[in-house]
Amino acid sequence: MAPPPFFLRRRTFVGLMSLTTLGGWRTGSAQVGSGGTGITQNIGNADVVVGVVTLRRAGQPPLTIEQGAKVLQGDQIETVSNSEVHVRFSDGGYLALRPNSTVRISQYVVAGDVTDSAAIELIRGALRSVTGWIGKLDASRYSITANTTTIGVRGTDHEVVLVLPEDAAAGMEAGVHNRVNEGATVLSNRGGVVNIPSGTAAYSPNSGAVPVLHPVVPAFFGRLRTQQDSALENHARNVRQRIEEGLRERGKLRPDERFEQYRQRLQPLRQRRADINSPTSTPGVQPSQRAGESNARQIARQNSREQREERIRQRQERVAQQRAGKRPNQ
Repeated sequence: MAPPPFFLRRRTFVGLMSLTTLGGWRTGSAQVGSGGTGITQNIGNADVVVGVVTLRRAGQPPLTIEQGAKVLQGDQIETVSNSEVHVRFSDGGYLALRPNSTVRISQYVVAGDVTDSAAIELIRGALRSVTGWIGKLDASRYSITANTTTIGVRGTDHEVVLVLPEDAAAGMEAGVHNRVNEGATVLSNRGGVVNIPSGTAAYSPNSGAVPVLHPVVPAFFGRLRTQQDSALENHARNVRQRIEEGLRERGKLRPDERFEQYRQRLQPLRQRRADINSPTSTPGVQPSQRAGESNARQIARQNSREQREERIRQRQERVAQQRAGKRPNQ
């Protein structure tokens, strides 16, 4: 009988649940922890660490993560057999990386406004993700990619599994599999698109054919669950509270304002972003010029412009509130 795929293989592991002990493992690499030096900005922290988890950061040797470690944009995180890591992001999002898996945080911009964006790449294995305010403010600004497949989210708790051809088996086709626990996702590749509602699953074939819904949720999703999933599920139950706490810390929410009200307040700016992204929206710029510009420069200019607009809007609101406070009673 063929062995199970690499990300389902388990070995006997003594003391698996002792997170404090496991978080302190050393493997000869440098270690990143909550008291690490040389890191002044972060997009999240390691909330749960089980076993040996490696972080690869540009310009540094491989690092061994411990609980509380800071995570930066551009970091690549790797687990091995019997190891797992959960990352709590600054926007209230949460990601659980399964054993024998690799993920790259390609982009994660967290300011609490329409300039925020996230792009996560699953390189191998599996993950489970709960979206924070980035995906909830503007779903188009948050995506997960695996191989040639892109997963868009709509306020979601979902799971992604990348099955390589050498790991394919009956009931586990090569490609990208996506299960939705809450909310919805959109699975797309060069062949087409499929919408995945809550409680269902779909997969994007490795051949690039049109993604399709699974008749039932495949059993391997259940086998990927670990005892650490309770931490993610607890976070998911309180995600709105965590989002609002993060936005209040940044001074984004008005007194007694809730997230949905804030989201509606940002709607004009989101529409402005859509207008900016229109191919004919930039006066004086020819298509050939636009095509020759790098994506990074376009994003930087657009983000800078939107940040200025957001600061102006906030100043106008403060002035209006001050004037209202000085206005005599009628």
